[in-house]
Amino acid sequence: MEGHLTEEEGEMQQEESSRRQKGGIITMPFILANESFEKVASYGIHPNMIRYLMGDYHMGFVEGTNVLLQWSAVTNFLPVFGAFLSDSLFGRFLTIFIGSIFSLMVPFFFSFFFY
Repeated sequence: MEGHLTEEEGEMQQEESSRRQKGGIITMPFILANESFEKVASYGIHPNMIRYLMGDYHMGFVEGTNVLLQWSAVTNFLPVFGAFLSDSLFGRFLTIFIGSIFSLMVPFFFSFFFY
């Protein structure tokens, strides 16, 4: 009798897990909101960054704008490169680990060697 109960419980759990849907249209609003806020923050930092480059680094307006254009191009292209590495070579968890270590070490490198 106990075996019969556990079999029913197993079937109920299987039905319940098959009804739950992960990803897809459910997560789309979160992804869109995240991307929207990221773009707003990126566009909001540009005037401040140009002023910083002109003031502290004594760059002209055109040179500072070119630096920001290149920075934007690199930061917009790197997710495509990371997705390629993740899908074809490393897997998502190793890619996230390597990206986290890299993002922690780069500021340390720049602060150590350039100040």
